[in-house]
Amino acid sequence: MKHKKNPGPQPEGPAKANQRLRKAVIWRKTIMDATPNSGKTPRNNLKESLRLQKQLRQLTHQVLAAQEDEREKISHELQDEIAQTLLGVNVRLLLLKQAARNQAKGLKNEIASAQRLVLESATLVRKLARELVNHQPTPSELRVLAI
Repeated sequence: MKHKKNPGPQPEGPAKANQRLRKAVIWRKTIMDATPNSGKTPRNNLKESLRLQKQLRQLTHQVLAAQEDEREKISHELQDEIAQTLLGVNVRLLLLKQAARNQAKGLKNEIASAQRLVLESATLVRKLARELVNHQPTPSELRVLAI
């Protein structure tokens, strides 16, 4: 059994080319009739679409930058608050050391105060950590940043 070779695309004759062009004109008229008549040409619509896409990208970048600023603010707040609280705990512990030498009742009060500071610090860390988690960029936000 012999296989015939495919000769490839054949040159199109004038009649075939005219038929193809007529179909293209009909298709274009159909599209133009189907679109609302706003007085805009397809070229103007394309320009407007590209302008709006650019504006959307800019707004998205601004939102993501604002979110990043907020995360940075929360991070600094976390560091400042925890550092201050831990410094307070350290001072209380130094007072405990001194109080241990002098009296037992003062020692109990200072221990209770230091415990409260530690609990407040743990609560603050959990609260700020939740806020940071809620502000993490989503994968789609990361993709937009890459644009």
